[in-house]
Amino acid sequence: MNIYLFRQFFQFYGSAVTKYQLHSPFVFDLATAVVEDTRWYYAFRDVELLREAALASDTVLEVTDYGTGGSGSGEAPGRYSASVRQIVRKSSSTPDQGQGLFRLVNWARPHTILELGTSLGIGTSYLASAARTARLVSLEGCAACAETAKKHVEMLGLHNIEVRQGPFEATLDPALAQLQPLDFVFIDGNHRCEPTLRYFEQCLAAAHEKTVFVFDDMHGSPAMTQAWEQIREHSRVTLTVDFFDLSVAFINPDFREKFHWKVIRSTWKPWMFW
Repeated sequence: MNIYLFRQFFQFYGSAVTKYQLHSPFVFDLATAVVEDTRWYYAFRDVELLREAALASDTVLEVTDYGTGGSGSGEAPGRYSASVRQIVRKSSSTPDQGQGLFRLVNWARPHTILELGTSLGIGTSYLASAARTARLVSLEGCAACAETAKKHVEMLGLHNIEVRQGPFEATLDPALAQLQPLDFVFIDGNHRCEPTLRYFEQCLAAAHEKTVFVFDDMHGSPAMTQAWEQIREHSRVTLTVDFFDLSVAFINPDFREKFHWKVIRSTWKPWMFW
């Protein structure tokens, strides 16, 4: 059990509000679309069937983990063997996260999507399923994971995904050059403070005022909490909405005063209806 994450959740829960305390129509609409929408989509069934198949797989992959070092860090990447089942349990988006991503994309209606960290393609499939006409480029450092992800998205018949393998230091700038204007970014590839901030800065160079930045695991470690705090205070960030599992940042200058919201589903605080 991640004790730090457990403590972070209780701190988050204590200070989070529901949609009924939101004074911004924009944030109210976002919260309603992401945490209050209980509709079940066929895409959820398809991706979760894929997850079940992956969780039943004993296929062993040789994993190269740039999240523990690698290009640009001064350290060698981590290398180990793991089954598909183990990788899904450790690295893939949970059902709640995946469905949150789907709803975020469904709300944002992006034409271009960039994902940093494909893993085995579970979260990627949720992103692509929500925007089948959008162009989605997903970057993955590990060759074995990237090849498995390609097979997974092919199984789902998702043809709007391009998985590119290689360290982000080699693949990120070319992807940004080809995706401009960049509408939606999901950063989930290196769970350390300095790389997360560096990738965010790189993506900012290709962003426009309506770009949606989504981050995973910002409460999973002190380093990622620090990264989230720095992103919130960034001079170009005008609004953040933290759903705990997913944290969202906006750079829209129309938000003239910087606001930071922590939002939880209203049924989790049923007494907060005023």
